Amino acid sequence: MTTRRVFGAVLVFVAAGLAVAATFLSAYSVQVPFRGRTLWFEATLWAVERDDFRGAFALTPLELGEPVVAAALVLALSAVVAFRVPAARVGSLLGAGVLAGVAWSAVISVRATVRELRDLDVPAPFEVEQGPGITLLVVAAGVALVSAVLHQELPRRDEPETAADGVVIHQIDDEPDDTETPPYGFPVVVEPRND
Repeated sequence: MTTRRVFGAVLVFVAAGLAVAATFLSAYSVQVPFRGRTLWFEATLWAVERDDFRGAFALTPLELGEPVVAAALVLALSAVVAFRVPAARVGSLLGAGVLAGVAWSAVISVRATVRELRDLDVPAPFEVEQGPGITLLVVAAGVALVSAVLHQELPRRDEPETAADGVVIHQIDDEPDDTETPPYGFPVVVEPRND
């Protein structure tokens, strides 16, 4: 077991923990100042945390908590099982890929929500903010991708010897005849043909 593989396994656990933590933070929020107070809508990847609009806008949570937790479980299980079954390291690539896909989907969903709200032509000014949950999810996906590659323990490439290292030429001076030796090192006896 190499240090790089152990470091990769530790990073896999870190990525899984960050991903699960991201599901409980705010994914996005909408703020609208109205009659001297601010109306809020805030959602995580699981549910709506605060809705002062009471359904006036069609705002929903992103509902991506389950795939994030599933990807985190695949990451963590592959890191544990890989110590006994090396082929299980492929699971960390699978979990990282799913996590990256979910993070991409979350970012696209928040941008689509911003676009939809801008198209409503609401008379009051409003602000839509991407929450720390999405940011942490993107960071977790990045850490998961790096850690999954480290966890694979890919073989290191040995640098080939180059001509700059020195070329050795062997010449044999004790040959009985003056025939040339081909590059493979086997003397060739050439007999003249009598036709």
